[in-house]
Amino acid sequence: MSDEKGFRRLRAAFRNAVVWAVGWGAIGSAIATAMRFIDNIPIGYAILDGLGMGLRIAFIGAIAGTAFFGFISLAYRGKRLRDISWVRFGIGGAILAGLFVPAFLQTMNLISDGSTVPWNLVFDDLIFSAVFGGITAAGTMFLAQRYESAHPVTVQELLDRMERQTLGMGKATTYRNEKPSQSVERS
Repeated sequence: MSDEKGFRRLRAAFRNAVVWAVGWGAIGSAIATAMRFIDNIPIGYAILDGLGMGLRIAFIGAIAGTAFFGFISLAYRGKRLRDISWVRFGIGGAILAGLFVPAFLQTMNLISDGSTVPWNLVFDDLIFSAVFGGITAAGTMFLAQRYESAHPVTVQELLDRMERQTLGMGKATTYRNEKPSQSVERS
C-alpha cells in the first residue's frame, strides 16, 4: 500500500471515529441528562452530569467507530454507496458495536485489574452500544447516500475542479477522455 493511500485510509478512520464519538456523545448526554431529571436531581447538576457521561460515552464511541471502520473497509470493499442498504448497514453497526463494546470493556478490565466484571453488569452496555451503533451506522450511511445523490460527481472530478480553481485556471474543464493538455475553455 502506498503512503498516500495509507494516509487517506488513516484519515478516513479518524473521521469515522470522530463522527461516532460525536453521535454517541450527543445521544448519551441526552439520555443521561433525562435519567438525572427523572431522579429529581437539580437542573444544573443533571446537565453537568449528563455532559460528563456523554464525554465518557463519546470516548467509547470513537473506539467502536474505529473498529467499525475496520470492519466496513473489509466487508464493503469496492462497493458504491448507492448499492449499500442503509438499514442493513445499521443492523451491522448494531451487531458489531453490541459485541465489541462489552468485549473491549472486559478486556480493559482484565488488563488493568486482572478480573472480569460480572456479565449481568455489562449487559446494559451491550444494549446501549448496540442501539447507539445501529443509529450511528444507519444515520451516517443514509446521509452519505443523500449527499452522493445530491452531488453526483466522482472524487476525481472534484479533485480536478479544486486543482483548477487553486491554480487560477478559472472555468477550464477537462473532460473524462481528454488529457490535461487538451482542456477546453467554456464560456
